Amino acid sequence: MDKPRVAFTGYYGMRNFGDDLFGVICTRAAERYWNASPRLVGPPLAGMTGVSTVPAFYPLDWYGAGGALGKGSRLLSFASATVGSDVLVMGGGSVITARESFRKPMMQTARRHRGLKLSAIGVSIGPFANAEQEAAAASFLDRFSYLSVRDRRSHEWIQRMGLSAHAHAGCDLAVLLPRLVSMPVRAQPEPGAPLRVGVAPCRYAEGGAHGAPAMRAWEDAFVATLLAESRVRRLVVDVFSLNEHPRHGDGELAEAIARRLREGGVAVEVLRYTQPDPLAMVAAIGRCDAMVSARLHGAIVSWLCGVPFAIVDYHRKCRDFADDIGLPQRRRITTAQGYPFSDVIATLLRERQPECSSPALYADQAEDIFKCAPWALEHAHA
Repeated sequence: MDKPRVAFTGYYGMRNFGDDLFGVICTRAAERYWNASPRLVGPPLAGMTGVSTVPAFYPLDWYGAGGALGKGSRLLSFASATVGSDVLVMGGGSVITARESFRKPMMQTARRHRGLKLSAIGVSIGPFANAEQEAAAASFLDRFSYLSVRDRRSHEWIQRMGLSAHAHAGCDLAVLLPRLVSMPVRAQPEPGAPLRVGVAPCRYAEGGAHGAPAMRAWEDAFVATLLAESRVRRLVVDVFSLNEHPRHGDGELAEAIARRLREGGVAVEVLRYTQPDPLAMVAAIGRCDAMVSARLHGAIVSWLCGVPFAIVDYHRKCRDFADDIGLPQRRRITTAQGYPFSDVIATLLRERQPECSSPALYADQAEDIFKCAPWALEHAHA
């Protein structure tokens, strides 16, 4: 395959920072490591390379809408990618689950009739409620030419499914970001300058099998701790809404936290992910001196930028990431920790040290996500 036409599909263009970040990383990496002509299934993203299947003039609200308009927009966008590509890659996220999607039958049909190669990179596998769901996922993935998963738990699923022959144990795609773009350089704080603290809430399901902490409980602890801290030093708080979905997004949570802090006299700015420009949000996170994030990619980007952070352990993907980088328990907000959430936040503000593995240790592993693909440049010239 001389210069493969590669299309990336995911939840791009849906006003979610983490998913859009995957799109930017995938297109840039495909050019660098695959010498590919990348296409993004969805609207164009600031910072991506290649082309998108949705024209720039098409309204984002239409593409991301519910009902016939949004579904039709996404269906046409995806169909064009299956026709005009040599490789179709599921790029990033929790996309290999039991949930049904119009994408699966279209991918399988294009593979059978057009010889379209299927792949997935930076994805997580499962969970599955029963053996039947797991077998269906295994049957689907067995048709893939290349599969790179982002966490150890997913790699265990792959081994159990008997798919190790064409699978790769990778990491989250976001870890590759420093190899593809210039990362924010944190300036040394001037004497007397305010401490800039970031917080990224998330509208998640509480409790459940994972034991997610109550949202209001950790938010109350954050607000109370910041109000107490503001009495002894100057603070500026950036409240991030990293998902702007009209129904499942974080906008209302972000505004509520900001309102409570302002009422206590703290300077606050709300940064909402309303435009498809993930690198601008990376820069904003990189300006923080400390970060508390319920959003996984708020935490990952903080780590990449060298910003000390605490993570809200509301989902197994958060715990998997924290375990992988050796994040101490005192930097995790979890119902199993045995001490108040306010202690985690206060410790973060007091210590303000990364307290985990360096992202540089994972850079080569992140590059291997692309270099180990059968159509990678290294393989082509071997």
